[in-house]
This record gives sequence, C-alpha cells and structure tokens, in this order.
Amino acid sequence: MTGPTTLAEWVRRVNDDPENAHIGRWSSFVLRAGVDDGPDVLLRYDRAVLSVEPVAGDAAADIELRGPRSAWRELADASAAPRRHDLLALSKAPDGIRITGGRDQLLRHLRVLNRLVELGRTDD
Repeated sequence: MTGPTTLAEWVRRVNDDPENAHIGRWSSFVLRAGVDDGPDVLLRYDRAVLSVEPVAGDAAADIELRGPRSAWRELADASAAPRRHDLLALSKAPDGIRITGGRDQLLRHLRVLNRLVELGRTDD
C-alpha cells in the first residue's frame, strides 16, 4: 500500500476508511501538530470525519504535538525502525515527538490516532 502524497489526499483516505468510520464514531477532538522549525497544522476530528483548519495564533486544541521533521518522517515511514514507528514510542524518544498538551485526550483517542497514522504511512 502506498501512502498519500498530500494532506488533502490523506484526509480523503481517512474519511473513506471503513475501520476509521467504525472506531471513530464516538471520538471528537482537535489536534495541533507542529514541526519544531516549521508551521503547525490544526486537525479537527469529529465522529470519524477529519478536516484541516487554518491555524490562527494560539488556536485551542485538545491534543498538541511537536517534534523535529525527522521524527514526523519516521512516524509516516512504513519501514521505520522498531520504537520509531509508533506515536507513544516516539514520544518517549529524546529526539521524538513531544506531547505538549492533552496527554489524557491523546490516550483517550489513541486507537483513532493510531489509525490516522496508519492511513498516512508511505512505503517509500
């Protein structure tokens, strides 16, 4: 399976996924994800529907994640090394993704978040 090449393609893939529709039917959260030296992305997930919203200043989010580009690339790489391909494992690595807000919400919606990561994986 080859992964999405654009953010819009990933959103479409998530919203068309039957497993996401099943496991996400009761989940709602806003996730703010950022690259240490780059822009943030605001993702709204509402009952199995994912959308991207513009980031306005200190936009409120239930879950906030930040990390270096290398950690985000590893998370999206289907062939990443053990303990470098999982959101929680990468959050424990010194050079990984940091949970800067909403740890309880992240754990509450972990199955959905893991599925979002799976659907964003690339084989190359």
